[in-house]
Amino acid sequence: MADLTLREMEDILYQHEICEMNKDIDATMKTVVDSPHYEFPTGGWAADGVDAVREHYRRAFADVDRLDIASQQRVHGAGPNTLFREASFSFNGPDGERLTGQYLVAIEFDPEQRKIKSERQYGDTIFHKFIGPHVGADYGDVPGVTPLNSTTKPISREDMMAEATRAHETV
Repeated sequence: MADLTLREMEDILYQHEICEMNKDIDATMKTVVDSPHYEFPTGGWAADGVDAVREHYRRAFADVDRLDIASQQRVHGAGPNTLFREASFSFNGPDGERLTGQYLVAIEFDPEQRKIKSERQYGDTIFHKFIGPHVGADYGDVPGVTPLNSTTKPISREDMMAEATRAHETV
């Protein structure tokens, strides 16, 4: 199957975001594949599977209205079946102060299902002030949620050099 176009990815993401802003977990979950993978490096977590991602949204949607969440795209790019978006993100802090930070999300799409396959959300310290409380201290107890780098293999300088050499040879 052919890769999705930028417009097709944006259309899928637009539907996903509308569902999120409406706090509709069921509709949001219909925009992701049956086995989604989400990463939150800012908090150090990965969520795998429908149940873990659904629980993430349940926790995130609980404070949407109180926090008055809003974002605005700053930079946008695309690769094969992947959309990259940097955005400014504002919300009301615990003391009522309006906080604004930045995040970058890499969204991978399944071209056959025309759904979101994975999201990796990287954020600054302000974004961490948002995501930390709604994830919660018990997030690691949710089935399918694991520490982000718990299975990451260490990278050696030899591995790095071999990758750089291969990349140079194909140019």
